[in-house]
Amino acid sequence: MTMPILDQSEKVIFWIENDILFCQFNQSDCFLTEDSAEAYLLKIEKLTAGKPMPLLIDIRNFIGNFSPIAAKFFADSLIVKKFVITQAFVINTLHSKLLIGSYKRLFAQDALVQVFADTETALAFCEESKRNFNV
Repeated sequence: MTMPILDQSEKVIFWIENDILFCQFNQSDCFLTEDSAEAYLLKIEKLTAGKPMPLLIDIRNFIGNFSPIAAKFFADSLIVKKFVITQAFVINTLHSKLLIGSYKRLFAQDALVQVFADTETALAFCEESKRNFNV
């Protein structure tokens, strides 16, 4: 099942395919604030419609950053805890690897967060997490 992308003019787009929630950054120099984190969480809640699913976040070529408050707000959100089974990040830069490593170590210690160099491996991880969640 494919759901339409929300507001393509935004820096970040979300959509669902095969019960996996996708997130892709359209702008490489984004800065995640608490307000933008809240907006993304509301989109996640709306798109998932109460159904927990994996979240695949494509941040290839991303050179942005996040405020610590925004990262904590996102990681601690009840929306993430209720509707996001796993977080699979697709990266291709050292900056992204360090950024997600920091996010995972400092804010998302209790979440299942993995980093991948390609979309295919991240998708396989998401499919496996769906199977394990439904067991």
